[in-house]
Amino acid sequence: MILSAFALTLNFTLFQSDMPKVKATFDHAIDGDTLSIKVNNRKKTVRLLLVDTPESKKPNTPVQPYAIEAARYTESLVKTCDMSIQYDTKGKKDRYGRELVYLYCGDTMINEALVRQGYARVGYIYQQKDHLNELLAAQKKAKQQGLKIWSIKGYVNTDGEGFNSTAQQRQDETDIGVQIREALHRILDAAIDGLIKGIKNIFN
Repeated sequence: MILSAFALTLNFTLFQSDMPKVKATFDHAIDGDTLSIKVNNRKKTVRLLLVDTPESKKPNTPVQPYAIEAARYTESLVKTCDMSIQYDTKGKKDRYGRELVYLYCGDTMINEALVRQGYARVGYIYQQKDHLNELLAAQKKAKQQGLKIWSIKGYVNTDGEGFNSTAQQRQDETDIGVQIREALHRILDAAIDGLIKGIKNIFN
């Protein structure tokens, strides 16, 4: 149990800066969390790791609130900056074969900026988790401040992925069952944080 928790701590801390950054140039934004870029003059489509912005171009899905704004925000940050990408220590692609990256404008991580400003939620968590703690901390602040996607009650699907587009879905999201699940998640997160801190103290 202790060794497993210690391994989890290592995953979140020791490996965060191990992967090199690769120079890239901006081509165009497909969505808030998906971009076309050029690396060594070759175009590629990349998906931002650990974040999920509202949909604006998903087939058979209406444009969701803050989808256009998220795409414009991403584009405004990267279209003229010193851009680079970084892969996760746990792999370059997800189970669908999509290339996953942490996107940087200088030293600023765009993934984290989207979450911090309330344009994105933390989501699509696979084995790639190098910067998960940073993004969760940014999300906590954005949620507390009620920024953008968090300003619409029940909009963010807290018990899964994505967003609740209809009024009925948002109402369902705010029912007592969801509130109970959120409380249990907070209790579990606090317990894990306490365990990790205790293990760190043991090895310090």
